[in-house]
Amino acid sequence: MSSTAETIYDGFLSNVEKALGKIDLELALQVMLFERKMPDAYPMVELEIHYKDGVDTASKISYVRDRYGFLVAGHDKHEVLARGNMNIDMIQEIAQDPQIEKLAGSASVASY
Repeated sequence: MSSTAETIYDGFLSNVEKALGKIDLELALQVMLFERKMPDAYPMVELEIHYKDGVDTASKISYVRDRYGFLVAGHDKHEVLARGNMNIDMIQEIAQDPQIEKLAGSASVASY
């Protein structure tokens, strides 16, 4: 890559990362790419929700399951895993919870 292209790309990544807050940059870029390539179906996301110390993850599991209909399970005392078809707006909505430290995971075009 030329230095001009790299500078533009670095600026793009920096701006997106600032806009996403707690959401992992790579996850968000995957989701947005799949949304654009297949606008009629949300990508399948395996979301890792990392909570702050002392958070009752059992209540968070129930909330995410009831609110979004995702498959949800506790992973350890600070992490909840959620699987379902999601778009970037849903992920950003989940990230609004002040008890969440970060969201990470992966996205694919599979819808199982």
